Amino acid sequence: MRRLTVFWFPFSCSFLYRFLHTGVMSDVHVTEHLARIGILLDYNSGRLLFFNAERGLVLFAIRHKFTNAAHPAFALEKAGVLTLCTGMELPEFVKHS
Repeated sequence: MRRLTVFWFPFSCSFLYRFLHTGVMSDVHVTEHLARIGILLDYNSGRLLFFNAERGLVLFAIRHKFTNAAHPAFALEKAGVLTLCTGMELPEFVKHS
């Protein structure tokens, strides 16, 4: 089973998103607070994208040949609110990639 872990760290002037996959850490710095993060799994093409859902900018992408079922799991490290919206229409930037 492969796991992808995402961490979020707020700083005074920016935000850090840290993606950990197969032992490799990738840091993404953004200057604005992201109210919505989109996650797109294209199982057949072997793509997993995390993107700014309001602007359509890709934050992180991986390629992986999926051979088993994909089971998403979400957790918050501290008390808070997590809202999941499923079945949304594909963003325009994905339709043309």
